[in-house]
Amino acid sequence: MASDKVPGSQPSSLTADAAARRRGRMGMAVPWESIPWWGIIILIVGVIVGYSVLTNSYYLDALYFIFDLPWNKDSVGKSAVAETVSVAMALRPGTYTFYAEYLDEDEEVVGRSDVYMIEVPRGAPEVETEPVTTPSETPIQVETSTPTIAGIAPEGVTSVVLYDDFSGQPLRIARRMWTARGVFLTIRVTLLSFAGAMVLGLIFGLMRVSSRSPDLTIHLGRRLLIGLGLIVLILVALPDWRNPTSALMVAIVVEAIMFILPAMPYTISTLYVEVVRGVPMLVIILYMGFAVTPALRNTTDGQLDLRGLPAAIIALSFGYGAYLSEVYRAGIESIPGGQMEAARSLGMSYFQAMRHIILPQAIRVVLPPLGNDFIAMLKDSSLISVIALPEVLQSGRLWISRNFRAFEGFNSVALVYLVMTLLLSLMVRFIERKAALPGK
Repeated sequence: MASDKVPGSQPSSLTADAAARRRGRMGMAVPWESIPWWGIIILIVGVIVGYSVLTNSYYLDALYFIFDLPWNKDSVGKSAVAETVSVAMALRPGTYTFYAEYLDEDEEVVGRSDVYMIEVPRGAPEVETEPVTTPSETPIQVETSTPTIAGIAPEGVTSVVLYDDFSGQPLRIARRMWTARGVFLTIRVTLLSFAGAMVLGLIFGLMRVSSRSPDLTIHLGRRLLIGLGLIVLILVALPDWRNPTSALMVAIVVEAIMFILPAMPYTISTLYVEVVRGVPMLVIILYMGFAVTPALRNTTDGQLDLRGLPAAIIALSFGYGAYLSEVYRAGIESIPGGQMEAARSLGMSYFQAMRHIILPQAIRVVLPPLGNDFIAMLKDSSLISVIALPEVLQSGRLWISRNFRAFEGFNSVALVYLVMTLLLSLMVRFIERKAALPGK
């Protein structure tokens, strides 16, 4: 019986569904069957929320404020209108472009001035000179680093805001974005704090995997001799402690520390991890901002001032360092002990084995939890609003206090955090797939 198959035709086993799936793999159709039901719901809700936000002026204004836009100009100063308007400023050497915006009594912009271009030479002194009153699109060289721009405002104008326009200057735009409040302040604090937490976590993580009960007699004589040298240095540096009682106390304390020194890394790191993880992050930030920082400032007569951003970074780094140390400890202990024994048998020291053998393998294991902690720190950065830093949450609260629109303000804050965390989650998953160990 002759076959009815036509040469070159598709096999009869290729169903319509299989063909559709193949077209989906070729990019000719969307593989909807592979998208979970909750993904479709999130997509629909996201489209609705996005449309609502982008068509609502309050949401747009809140997002504008939270992102601290624009990034192509800086407000130099504001002046009430009198017979003449003048604004003074301190500038670094370079060429600047300025313009003024005119505001009415309702603080609405009703116009802007022509452009003033000023060139500040290197080595210009801080002296008073005649103000610049003539707009110019070519640089006017001034003989001071604190020039003044003056002019006459139109009728109906109650105040004038002078702007430094640096559009078209990528480096200044990047610097302005890096120093912006709101979203970029949150990102800056998170990056710097997480870098500090990773360093602290690695140090204390290595201390946590040290021996819990080391042999204190190993190199005991060497340690006691080093302690004797420390005692001499302390007594030389502090003459008031040279009396017999104080000298004896110093000797006992120093030699006791040198005696138990091999057991101290594990003890100190465990104390740090257990204590810090038992204290809420908000308490750590408040303690750093309102207890430690004022005490340091008063003790050093204002020479060491950590108010604001430094206090927030130190607090978050110190708090999250305890969590990351446990991540590193778990990653190091997940590597079989035979790896260290093999490295030591080849003549490597403990630190060489850690650096070249153990840590490179452990890093691949701890990358996913490190990414999760990074996302958690991004969200916990909202806590620094309690020390008056204008990050995302504080910027949203400031916008609400000006507009009395709490619903739109907090919705915008939540939306910004949601977008940032979702993007970071996707990035963490990508890194996890790339760094996965073979066979997993």
